[in-house]
Amino acid sequence: MRVKKRPTRKNTLIADPARYIHYLGPTTCGATHDYQMLKNELDVNLGLLDLFTLLADLGYLGVVRDYDVPAKSLPHRKPRRSKNNPLTVLAEAQRADNCIHARRRVKVEHAISGAKRLGCVTQAYRNKSLAFNDRVMALACGIWNWHLTKK
Repeated sequence: MRVKKRPTRKNTLIADPARYIHYLGPTTCGATHDYQMLKNELDVNLGLLDLFTLLADLGYLGVVRDYDVPAKSLPHRKPRRSKNNPLTVLAEAQRADNCIHARRRVKVEHAISGAKRLGCVTQAYRNKSLAFNDRVMALACGIWNWHLTKK
């Protein structure tokens, strides 16, 4: 059986370890890279990322260079395989660092999945209004944050 492709909708989220969503970027349709979305949304001189301890995945490799955040905010990247380096394995210390990083970052993934509990965020979207995309995602994040405050 063939699965029908659907257009992607992506947002940039900033959440804290308590899974509360503090920032929601505008909805971007299509195959826009995560780091390119961040650069379009946040100015380097704005200082919004200075308010948080940044934990990003490997989709944000340039953030260390462009936004002056510590290199510890990204996981270690596995080296490329080549003739000179046929074994592409991380060192044990790097694997341990990546494990610690993943344990801390999973809270952000839980915040994203909590916002996606609202069914219209994850289902196929047929409306043509781009502003409606932003409203639906903002509503989903607001409901999720309200859910967290009521616990």
